[in-house]
Amino acid sequence: MRRTEKQATGRKKPLHRLIAILVMVAVAAAALSLTVFAQNSYLITDGDYVTVHRSYSTDPEVVLDEAGIELSEEDTYTTTYRNGVSRIDVQRMQMVTVINAGEQSVIGTYGETAKTLLSRMGIVPGAGDILSCEDDTPTYDGMVIELKHKEIKQTEYDERIPFETKYYEDPELAPGEEITLIEGVDGVIHYTAQLVYENGELISEDVVDEETTTKVVTRLVVRGPERAIADQPNEPDHRNATIEDPLNNDEHAIGGGTITTVSGTSYRYTDVLTVTCTAYSCGDRVGTTATGTVARVGAVAVDPRYIPLGTKMYIVSNDGQYIYGYCTAEDTGGSIKGYKIDLYFDTFDECWEFGVRTCTVYVLS
Repeated sequence: MRRTEKQATGRKKPLHRLIAILVMVAVAAAALSLTVFAQNSYLITDGDYVTVHRSYSTDPEVVLDEAGIELSEEDTYTTTYRNGVSRIDVQRMQMVTVINAGEQSVIGTYGETAKTLLSRMGIVPGAGDILSCEDDTPTYDGMVIELKHKEIKQTEYDERIPFETKYYEDPELAPGEEITLIEGVDGVIHYTAQLVYENGELISEDVVDEETTTKVVTRLVVRGPERAIADQPNEPDHRNATIEDPLNNDEHAIGGGTITTVSGTSYRYTDVLTVTCTAYSCGDRVGTTATGTVARVGAVAVDPRYIPLGTKMYIVSNDGQYIYGYCTAEDTGGSIKGYKIDLYFDTFDECWEFGVRTCTVYVLS
């Protein structure tokens, strides 16, 4: 009886094992079914645009299409899985303009720093070069990166400083006569300068050192009093005339204390003097008389001890060759002593032609 029971118990064990296997297969099938039909979550980054998209697909391009994100032929993406999150990072093609020492080129990039981009192009900025942005600045579409090459040079040169001439009047000298007391010497300054170039173009020049190698010496000259030609308003202009007889000619008539010119102008005189007359001219130079007027024809130099300044006169040469005419004593001279008058003429040639002559002076009232 006991053997029969044991046998019966042994026959039940295979059935239990079969049931356990069937249960395990069912559980595995259910788990497999859940895996196949589960949705995946994706974190999609496209520049500043970030979104989360759930999809049954594991293909990134399908996921991007489902999320409404279009890619051009130049665009690309990267995928990563970190901390249980699937990431899709879209990388758009960026067109960046690089200007290197004035030469421009356009290059495509998917996003990197300015330094990395330049390095990829084989461009390494020098110590003095100037970059238009920080080298760690991220690139972006339409970005312009300019690199200016800076170069510093040093140069030396000399600058000539012309000497000045100072004049001092000496009344003992004749008009136009000059004596040089000290010869002038040009100065020389030696400069050291720093030149700064950008892309080969000079942008600044600064003097860093200077040295006077030759000092300037001023030229000192003494000369006779300066006089010059100028017409004065409201004064008659009587220029030289060649005559046969100063007291009997067609230019004027003198008699009875009156002088009448050919133009009909009459002057009354109160005194008659015989003097020695010389001549002077300043050519193109301009000067002033002792009384402050402009030197000119008709302004004569006298010795004020004998002929007071401001005296009106009418002068005729005794040889009958010149009628100097109406004039005023306005100037003085170191060589004009006593009854001597210096007559002003337009040119030096006229002065040489006149020379020294004895003249009759009619002192006008």
